[in-house]
Amino acid sequence: MKKRWIGVFALTMSAVLLCGCGGKKNGSGGNSSGEFQASDYVTLGEYKGLEIDVMPAETYDDEEIDIQTKQFYFNYVDEQEGITDRPVELLDMTNIDYEGKKDGVPFEGGTAKGALLLIGSGQFIAGFEDGLVGVMPGETVDLNLKFPEGYDDGELSGKEVVFTVTVNFIPEMKDAKVETLGIPDVKTVEQLRKYVKDSLDSRAQSEYLSAAGDAVLVRLTEVCTFAELPEELLRENREAYASWLDQMAANYGMDAESYVKMYNLDYESALDGYAEQYTKEILIVRAIADKEGMNISDEDLDARLESFAKTSGITVDELLVNGLTREEYRESFLYEDVLNYLVENAVNTAA
Repeated sequence: MKKRWIGVFALTMSAVLLCGCGGKKNGSGGNSSGEFQASDYVTLGEYKGLEIDVMPAETYDDEEIDIQTKQFYFNYVDEQEGITDRPVELLDMTNIDYEGKKDGVPFEGGTAKGALLLIGSGQFIAGFEDGLVGVMPGETVDLNLKFPEGYDDGELSGKEVVFTVTVNFIPEMKDAKVETLGIPDVKTVEQLRKYVKDSLDSRAQSEYLSAAGDAVLVRLTEVCTFAELPEELLRENREAYASWLDQMAANYGMDAESYVKMYNLDYESALDGYAEQYTKEILIVRAIADKEGMNISDEDLDARLESFAKTSGITVDELLVNGLTREEYRESFLYEDVLNYLVENAVNTAA
């Protein structure tokens, strides 16, 4: 009976680490493709002031932050009691029992007891949440509603139904329970709200930088000229993409060739196209890093590994055992720095 789910986002986000395997060994990172100078393979075009058209980073108002904070809290905390002496208000979390009937007959999936519903989240069909505003805990109401056209269940699509709903209580967030969530330096509801806000902002900025970085790199491959690309780097990138496709295909219980066919792509052409494009991007990034004197010192690397490990909820040692090597992380961070530099110096016509 859900209209949509505004899901609890993952507060511990996995970084998309693009490991630059190429580049000259100049103290800013190693590579597995042998030593070479990126400028031997690419002649840079103008990389400042490039025009891109990418939507700015998403912003969140106070109501959206409140919704996400409550959804996160109640995803992990099961409150057995709450407010019973005032009516339901917008943005209240509620504990409810409900039964849905069509033509007087209960329908499958329309009944629950002790369900949590955040009023104003848009989780249930139109009219359900609005119909509970003003209802006192302990009160039962009938909501005469209509499922939207095209609803997932064909039998309910566009149908009129009645939901009989009892509001049991209004659960509250508690500082003492926040401490049990195990989030570093988050001990109170207010600190949790700030943590959620910071995480939302960080995710939005990361998504923007990723999209803007991709756009800049596409533009750069158009204005740069390339010599014959290094075969070993092409091979590595082709193999890396093939491995990724294998993993994605396995999620759907199919082989990689069948997986790419879903997107009207030829498997071999997809591998070759990715390897060529990404190899060019690596060469561009390395050449710009060399030209601008950008590097990651050992001290910077240690600090960034500490920060990344903390965000992931593990130690640096665990990060290195389960992930990339130090030098691969160094290259990844440098790749990220160059992309940020390019985005900062681009002209975004959508902003």
